[in-house]
Amino acid sequence: MSEQVKNQVWDDYRKLQQEVSSFKAKAREISEKKEFWFQKKESLKKDLKDLIQKIKEIKTANDAKNGEIAQLKSQRYQQNSEVKSLIKKVKKLNQEKADVLKRFNGRIEPNKIHERINALEKQVEIETSYDREKKLMGEIKRLKKVYEESSEASKVIGDAQQISKEITESKKKADEFHLRVREMTKDSNYTVFMHMSRQITELKRAQEEAFQIFIEHKNEYVKIQQSLNERLQAMDQLKQIVQKDRELVKLEQDQRKQEILAKKTKEVEEKIKNKKKLTTEDLLAFQRSADD
Repeated sequence: MSEQVKNQVWDDYRKLQQEVSSFKAKAREISEKKEFWFQKKESLKKDLKDLIQKIKEIKTANDAKNGEIAQLKSQRYQQNSEVKSLIKKVKKLNQEKADVLKRFNGRIEPNKIHERINALEKQVEIETSYDREKKLMGEIKRLKKVYEESSEASKVIGDAQQISKEITESKKKADEFHLRVREMTKDSNYTVFMHMSRQITELKRAQEEAFQIFIEHKNEYVKIQQSLNERLQAMDQLKQIVQKDRELVKLEQDQRKQEILAKKTKEVEEKIKNKKKLTTEDLLAFQRSADD
């Protein structure tokens, strides 16, 4: 093998060594980035899963509450319908009551009339005069008719008062149902639900971005590994050529020694700089460096 060929082989070999070293460093760098974005994607995936679980729980609770709210609204509607129906009845009774009061000049006293009838009846029992008895019986008959009318009037008034009470009670119940509906609908769960929904959208976008960056680094890593493997194969071929030539082998060995010595010398200089204790091996290495 000519000297020119040997030099060319050696130059190619050294060049490949440098390229391999560079590609390995680049591969490590990309691998670290790839792993970072993979873990980032997985972390976002977990956060997204947890958030979706929470929002499902809120939705389940809201569904149950919405059912209860619908029931309360139905009960409120029934009470309001009852109030409307009772109002129609009480209006009619109030008109009847007004007519009755007008007929009796605003005074309806069935109890007093009844007491008067009892008193007259007792008086009839002891009355000896026929004409006087006849007159008393006529008065009793008239009072009984008035009593009957006044009793009916009292019933109308009593019914109107009872329905008015029922209207007040139904309104009270309707107001209670309305208040409960308002309390349940102003729950903060709706705000939390909407906030979580926005968070889920943002997390999905961030996860997709992390995944895309991971894929980009993965593809780049694969390309670098391919280039690295190509150079390693080329190095193996050149290495076989180098190993067949003693001079090249010696040249390679000397080169390795120089690299090791340079590295050791640098370490010794660092120790001296940092005022650290030197070993015998350090001193020998430094001496060889000085001799060279």
